[in-house]
Order: sequence, then structure tokens, then C-alpha cells
Amino acid sequence: MSRRDFVPIRTIVLIGLFAAICYVSLYFMIPIPSPVGNPFLHMGNMFVILASLLFNGYIGGISGSLGMGLFDLFNGFAVYAPKTFILKFGIGLITGKIAYPKNDEDSRVSPARWIFAASIFFIVVGVILLITTLARGYVIAIPSVEKPLEISPVLYIFSLILGVLLLIAGVLANRYSVEIQYAIIGAVAGIAFNLAGEFLFGFGTLLLAGSSFYPAIIASAISLPATLINGTFSIIVAVALYIPLKKALSKFEF
Repeated sequence: MSRRDFVPIRTIVLIGLFAAICYVSLYFMIPIPSPVGNPFLHMGNMFVILASLLFNGYIGGISGSLGMGLFDLFNGFAVYAPKTFILKFGIGLITGKIAYPKNDEDSRVSPARWIFAASIFFIVVGVILLITTLARGYVIAIPSVEKPLEISPVLYIFSLILGVLLLIAGVLANRYSVEIQYAIIGAVAGIAFNLAGEFLFGFGTLLLAGSSFYPAIIASAISLPATLINGTFSIIVAVALYIPLKKALSKFEF
């Protein structure tokens, strides 16, 4: 077996480092004041995205899968561990694949149009949620679904903030490198995958448990607000940290 068949020691060290960071970060959940529900922030997804942007999607994905999956196993959330292993690996892999496409950096086309598309999506979501709360309140009872839909104001605030920041990033895209533009859209894509995955896992679990189709869709959607809040936080902080850290790491051989 040749040396090329082995995983580089550097890769193993980075995976171990970020897996440990992801694991420990979940002990520091930050509650968000809200008139409804108990929304909170955690930094696990943010470190998955950061590792994927700084190095590659495999390092970020495996780190998040191991660190956050083991946290679930050892802290009373074992039933969620399989989902965590899959989704966190997916976040890292997709973020890395989009942030570092195969074509040469000098020949890359700016993804500004995708940044604009993402900004419009988050702004529209934020506006819809804001209008919904003004019209129906923060707690909405849904027929045939036991748990009501709770819309925290933090949800639409975060969504609007992210949408506006992405809009600014799109407008100013020609003022910074294409590499950073791909990092932004890569982070957004990774979180979009996580949102879709959370919904599909919840929907599938409810169907297997005997729920009917429509209530399963609604009940799965009810769990997404906290995921979106954490996703927004993860995108903003990961990209903000990536820019100076990437510059610092460029001085070393990574």
C-alpha cells in the first residue's frame, strides 16, 4: 500500500480538532429572549461551515458529524444521533463543494446572482413571518395538529437581517474576491441543506409513526424556526471569521 493510500496526518488532526470544538460548543447554548417558545443559538453548525470554508467540505462534514453526533449519543439525545451524523456531514460537504468548485479560481464566474437570489428568499420569508404574526399573533393553532405553531420575533428578525446582509454582499460583489463570494453562497447552501434535511427527517419520522400526510407536513415545519435562527447565525459568523482566518492561514502551508 502506497503512502497516497493513507489519510494525511494533517487532515486527521484538523478533523479531530474541529470535531472536539463542535462537541464542546454544544454545551454553550445561548437562549434568546422571546415572548414565545425557547429559541436558542449554538455554534455547532457555524464551526462545521468554518472548517469547510477554511479547508474543505470533507474535513468540515466529518468533524461536524463526529463532534455533534457523539454529543447526541452521550448527552441523552441518542435518538437524534443518526440524523445528526447525516445532516452535519451534508452541511460540510455541500458548503465545501460549492465554495471550492473544480474550475480554476481565475476563471470562475461571479455567483452574485445566486447571492441576490438567496437574499430575496430570506427577505421574503422574513416579511411573510412578520405579516403572519401581525395578522394572527405569535402562537397559531392548526387544526389536527396538537402542538401550535410558535413564531418567535427573533425568527423574522434574523431572516431579514440575513437577507439584507446578502443583498448588500450582492451589490458590493465586485469589491471583494470571487473566493469570498463562493464562500458566502457555499455557507447559504449548507444551511439550506440542513433546513431541508430537518424537515424531511421530521416528516418521514411522523409518517412512519402513523401520522397522516398533512399533519406530518405542518408538524415538521413547526420545528424549523429554531433551525433557521441557528442557520442565520452560523452563516453570518462563519463567513465573518473565515475572511481574516483565511488570510492568516495563507501565510502557512495548509
